[in-house]
Amino acid sequence: MPGSRVAALLNGWRAPQHRDGLALVVSSGLSSAVGLLYWVLAAQMFPPDVVGVNAAGLSALMLVGGVAHLNMSHALLRFVPVAGAAARRLVVLGYLVAVTVSALAGTAFALGAIWWAPELVDVAGYGPLVVFFAVSCPVWTLFSLQDYVLTAVGKATAVPVENIVFSVLKIGLLIAVTLAAVPGGIALSWVIATAVIVLLINFWLLVRLLPAHAVASADRAVPITVGAVGRFIGADYVGALFWQAALMGLPVLVLSRLGPEAAAAYNMVWQFGMALYLVPSGMGQSMIAHNAADPGKVEKARRETVRRGLMLVVPVALVLAVGGQLVLSLFGKHYTDAGTGALALVALSAIPNVITGSATSTARVRQRRGVQFGVPTALSVLAIGVSWTLMPQLGILAVGLGWLVAQCVVASVVLVMYARWLPGPLAGWVDAVRNTALLRRVGPAGLRRAGGPATEGWAIGDRMGGGSETVVVAVGPPGERRALLKAADTAHGQRELRQQTAALAALHADPRLRHWTPLLPRVLGTAEIGDTYCSTESMLPGGSGPEALADPARREPFLSSAVAAISELHRRTAVLRRVGDAELDHWVHRPMAEVSRVLPASLRADAARLAAVLDERLRGQTVPVGWTHGDYLPVNLLAAPDGRVCAIVDWCTAEPDGLPVLDVALFLAMAHAEVEGDELGPLVLRWAARTPPREAETLARCQAAPGAGILAPEVVVLLGWLQHVSQCVARSDRMAANPVWNRRNVRPVVREAADLLASGPVPPARFPVRA
Repeated sequence: MPGSRVAALLNGWRAPQHRDGLALVVSSGLSSAVGLLYWVLAAQMFPPDVVGVNAAGLSALMLVGGVAHLNMSHALLRFVPVAGAAARRLVVLGYLVAVTVSALAGTAFALGAIWWAPELVDVAGYGPLVVFFAVSCPVWTLFSLQDYVLTAVGKATAVPVENIVFSVLKIGLLIAVTLAAVPGGIALSWVIATAVIVLLINFWLLVRLLPAHAVASADRAVPITVGAVGRFIGADYVGALFWQAALMGLPVLVLSRLGPEAAAAYNMVWQFGMALYLVPSGMGQSMIAHNAADPGKVEKARRETVRRGLMLVVPVALVLAVGGQLVLSLFGKHYTDAGTGALALVALSAIPNVITGSATSTARVRQRRGVQFGVPTALSVLAIGVSWTLMPQLGILAVGLGWLVAQCVVASVVLVMYARWLPGPLAGWVDAVRNTALLRRVGPAGLRRAGGPATEGWAIGDRMGGGSETVVVAVGPPGERRALLKAADTAHGQRELRQQTAALAALHADPRLRHWTPLLPRVLGTAEIGDTYCSTESMLPGGSGPEALADPARREPFLSSAVAAISELHRRTAVLRRVGDAELDHWVHRPMAEVSRVLPASLRADAARLAAVLDERLRGQTVPVGWTHGDYLPVNLLAAPDGRVCAIVDWCTAEPDGLPVLDVALFLAMAHAEVEGDELGPLVLRWAARTPPREAETLARCQAAPGAGILAPEVVVLLGWLQHVSQCVARSDRMAANPVWNRRNVRPVVREAADLLASGPVPPARFPVRA
């Protein structure tokens, strides 16, 4: 058994996304290890003040180079996988823009260094410093971009080799410049090694890899416009500016606020922190490259990225937090005395960084500009703010505390936003935030595209409904409600909206239903806005179904007309079918498999037994099959002032070959549960033991057709429950993870229903069939 678990774990890492992510993580780990050796040698060869100034200079180089490339790295990672034949042209143009801006930014930084980094001017001299930054910033920019392009073309496994060669080359050059007594030898060795690697890798990329990628990816290529790249960069770049300011700017702040010796100590601490921070970065790069063509799968990929990232980061972070003093002793007593506490805090901050890093990578796939900007900006502002405020009192310990506070605060918000289940008030707040962001992405332009010319001048009004999967708002001329705009940006939500669009079109086109379809809304138009699917549909008159049900004076007309309205759809579209394997798989076994996902292991045998009993009671029966609503609940009905149903909405789960009586069974059960103030689960168990006579008669009459059998009411009620709970689990991660709903509505039925059905078959009721 342990061997099978190990094999499953290894197989999981062999998936392309995780394999490439692991390759990038291994690359970071190996290069960090060799990089630490580089700094150990530097610490032995040079005094702390020289190490501190050179380390700050390199951090400034990385900061300026990272800021100046306009975050083109993630743009290339996002768009090269789907650029097809345009991939090489896209890379070359991206390089040209980034290198030009980087050269200008490096020159500007060096020209102003006399004011904001005078220590660098004192060491290097003014003229040489300007030349150094003007040349080295573009070189570092290309070095930063090339790993992302390698990942984008599926060559992430080459990155570890590249970075090992780079690291070894740095060490060799460090020894050479030290022996030659070259001023600024630490920084110079770094830049020369970078330039050599840049020339070799980009020759390989431009001559061999990108042309081959263009041929291999031609079938999934999409048009890449300057506007699409610009919009992506716009939000991502601002967030990246703040993130680079924290990663590379804090060493410069430490130098100016605490001096070169403290900067040297923080540089050694940050080598370990950066190595851990690169783990979710590498995993995220791979996730972006492998999901760029299919953003619908990114949520599952995000969860896997978090899980695997934590597997790699947590053990190392805990070891560093406990053994930091021993680790820093490699560099010398000064580094141990000044940096042990900061190393512990920085290492611990890498654990929540897995969560924040995966959220940013997910936003890049789905082009969620608010998250692309918000997460790194919040992290940077908090980390720099806490560090700057507390440095005079705590030294570099304040920087470690700043990282830990920032990561914990932002990760907490991310966990709430991505939580699969939240209590009601908090869930409502999260839904409101998500829906607001979704509507902002759709905007008036999206409304015009989804509604057509008739919606010109219309405005988006109040939110009418929706939740974690979709949002529904009223639209129309200012101050009026003419139609509904529905938008979904999750895989489940989009699938359901598309299903509703197709179902409504088919129902309105069916000549058998031409006198019945006034009960249905009409789809006015659809559109895709980025990764969001939108539809507009007519707004039908009528009040709330649950309100009519709650009013004793209107309840009876509401109940009877609701059954009559849906039964007419069933009668006009139904055909007889003998229940066989295909029907049982559709109505019993697949839904039960979905439900079993949210059951504890101890109840899965009970679920299998209930499915077997339902299979036995259904197999071989001849039943009507036709169009069904699939989610026929009071909330999906509109009522006239007298209580009678005047509209049926939300056809997201409709299908042409459903078991019609399940619509009626689910409606009656839910209506009674709402009136009685009960949960669905306990009511289903009571009805499975003894269905009330009136409801049993209604269910039998709804099945009455020449040649058809009549399923026992307890079987129908349980099938309706199974359809409903399986849809809830499949449609909403939040519902699937809700322990309260599960314990009240799912587990008791699974545990007891099979015994109720197996206690003895109930003879089917017989009612006369009207001609």
